[in-house]
Amino acid sequence: MPENSAREALFDYWSQSYQKDVGDGQFPFIGYEQSLDLLIKLADIRQTDRVLDLGIGTGALGIRLPVPQEQLWGVDFSTAMLARAAEALPGAHLLQVDLLSKGWPEELTQPFNQIISGYTFHEFTDDQKLAILSRLSANHLAVDGVFLIADISFPSQTDLKAGRLRFSDQWDEEEYYWCAEIMVPKVSAMGLTVQYEQTSDCAGIYQIRKETGKYADKK
Repeated sequence: MPENSAREALFDYWSQSYQKDVGDGQFPFIGYEQSLDLLIKLADIRQTDRVLDLGIGTGALGIRLPVPQEQLWGVDFSTAMLARAAEALPGAHLLQVDLLSKGWPEELTQPFNQIISGYTFHEFTDDQKLAILSRLSANHLAVDGVFLIADISFPSQTDLKAGRLRFSDQWDEEEYYWCAEIMVPKVSAMGLTVQYEQTSDCAGIYQIRKETGKYADKK
C-alpha cells in the first residue's frame, strides 16, 4: 500500500472521475453496481439502524441506504472524496479517518447496527484487514450487528491465480484482493461467523457477524 500522503493525493485526484471509472464494467470493477445493490439487500436495514460506511468515497453505497441520512456515518481518508460524498449525502456525518489509525473520533465510539464497505478493503493487506475487523467488532459493532463488505474478491486460490493471468493488463500488484478460501477461515478464527457470496468474476460480498443465526432481533 502506498504511503498515506501519496494515497490521499491519488484518491483526491481520482474523485473527479471515480464514479465513471468504476461503472465502466472493466476489471477490477466487473459487477460493481450489482454488488453494491446486493449488499444493501443482504443488510436488511431498518430505518432506526445506525450505519457506518468505511471508505465512503463519493457516497455510491451510502445513497442506496434506506435510512435517514443523519443515521449514516461515513469515513474516508481523502478530503476530496468526502467533499463529493457531502454533495450526495448532505445530512450524513462525514469524517476524515484512516482505517489503520486507532485514534478514531469520539463520535464513532458507539454501536453500529451495520458496518458496510464498498471496494475499500483491497487497499489493505490480509493482516491489516483482520486487524481492522477485530478492532471494529470489539469497539464499534452492536452485539447483533453485521459487517457487509463488497470488494474485489475470488472464491479460491486457483481462481485468484487464474484471475491474475486473465486480467494481467489491469492487475494491480500494490492492491490486495480477497481470496475467500484464505480469508473466511482466518476471520472465523477470530470468533466471528462469515458468509461469502461471489457476485461477479472478480467481486464478492462478505457477511461477518459476532453471532450465528439470522440478523433479525435488532435493538
